[in-house]
Amino acid sequence: MASESDQFPPAPFDLAAARFSEHDAWWAGDMEYLQKLYSGTATATHTVKGRAYKGGVLGNLAKMWVGQPVVEGEDRARMHVGVPAVLARLSATLLVGEGVKIAYGKPDDVVASKDKPWVHPGQARLDVIMQSDETKAELLKSTEQAAALGGGFLAVTWNARLRSHVRIRSYAADCAIPEFQDGILTSVTLWTEHVHGNDVFRLLERHDRGFISFTLHKGGTKTLGPVVPLGSLAETAHYNGLRTQGELDMAIEDPTSWDETVIVATGVDELAVVYYPNLPQIEWRRMGVLANLGRSDFAGKEPLFDKIDKWWSSLDIDFDLGKGRITAPEAYLENMGRGKGGKLDLERTVYSGLEALGKSSDSLSSQLTISQFDIRYEEHLAAIAAIKHEIANECGISPAHLGLKAEQGAKTATEVTADYTESEATRDQKALFLRPALARLAQVALAIDGTVFPAEGGKFYDELPDVTFAPVSQMDPEKIARIVGLLDVAGAASTRQKVMDVRPDWDEGKVDEEVLLIQEERGMGAEADPTTITGPADPAAPDPAAPDVVADGAVA
Repeated sequence: MASESDQFPPAPFDLAAARFSEHDAWWAGDMEYLQKLYSGTATATHTVKGRAYKGGVLGNLAKMWVGQPVVEGEDRARMHVGVPAVLARLSATLLVGEGVKIAYGKPDDVVASKDKPWVHPGQARLDVIMQSDETKAELLKSTEQAAALGGGFLAVTWNARLRSHVRIRSYAADCAIPEFQDGILTSVTLWTEHVHGNDVFRLLERHDRGFISFTLHKGGTKTLGPVVPLGSLAETAHYNGLRTQGELDMAIEDPTSWDETVIVATGVDELAVVYYPNLPQIEWRRMGVLANLGRSDFAGKEPLFDKIDKWWSSLDIDFDLGKGRITAPEAYLENMGRGKGGKLDLERTVYSGLEALGKSSDSLSSQLTISQFDIRYEEHLAAIAAIKHEIANECGISPAHLGLKAEQGAKTATEVTADYTESEATRDQKALFLRPALARLAQVALAIDGTVFPAEGGKFYDELPDVTFAPVSQMDPEKIARIVGLLDVAGAASTRQKVMDVRPDWDEGKVDEEVLLIQEERGMGAEADPTTITGPADPAAPDPAAPDVVADGAVA
């Protein structure tokens, strides 16, 4: 048993780690781990007040179907339906699947025009960092992890040999030990595991304001172990390249000054990592630092996942039992030889010379028993659909997003579109937590980029950029077109506004280009500039186009 000082992760994060492992198994569909966990055969995952527990909050070892033992020799199928994975993927797709626009807004005191549009001095470099496909993919990965594990970490990283700008890297909640003050992240230790045989190497990446430190430990599955040189692994040796020349010179003069931990200054007095919860915490809201962690979409749904797997497996058994079977008298069987038993030749047309029970007038069919059990697929699928409806309701997901059919009856296009409003509302709630995290991450990333890659446009700006989630995820394209068409008929929107409604992801430059193309195709002139409109002419003022009149009515 490891000492408390060497236990990893340390309390109370061992409790969180057990929950993370449980939800990770549902997410990945790891039936073997779930069977061990819920049957109680898994080793203790954490301790509370010196008492060992296994999995779940306070070791909830409810005997769910997946944990029930299988009788030796019984071939019981354990089928898994990937509903948890669907929930996590759906959450990420709705949140960032269409991309996230991160841009600095124009200050109120700045006057801009079409000829001289206002652009923030750091916007171009910010786009390189935050709007790349690489970053979009990282956000998609992070938000899927957050849905499964309750939250996610996004860190600023860089390697000048691989990229000419800083990058964004995601870390799952089960690979972090955060520290909070007043609910605000103040520091965090992120880690990456490297397993070599029975040894578990962990690279600890400690983030503090203005500094990042890297330390390699060699331990076991539940122990951190002593510090070892970063060069011990090929995967971590390159971190020694972050040492300063002064540090290397000092080590040559005084070898005892050498520290296996590499410390890097970011040049920015801010944390180079952000955390965002998936949803507000419920289970751990009174449990100190754990109260700051978010809630998984799976929390409380585990019994429902278990029921779906149970009934899906039951349907699989029904298919096996539903195979047609024939029970025949032994005399009908063809002897295959000593010790090889017999077989019934179903293709045989004539049976003669058989000594069988029954009357000689009995037909062949009357002496065979044909068994064909019903396959209760409708009952099974209806039960699974009912559970999916309950999961959708508890998760705030529209049933249609889980492949469930809408209620019977004719619906208008507007009503069909409204089927997704529950998912959209939940998506907006999650965006409230992700939006401020992305704004601060972009601010810090641009500042660190200016330090690591000077003269490229990056620097620290006091203002935070605006974060806009693509509305395309929330509104059906057909509905958008219908609304724009109504506005056009009513003359209630300009061409520019209509283009912006249809193409919300376009910047002002692309919108202006599209407006000009539309006007040219329709033979329209440029839209009037409202600042040049002076209103109706003064009726008392002379008409400049009228001829001058001189005395006696003569015209000059």
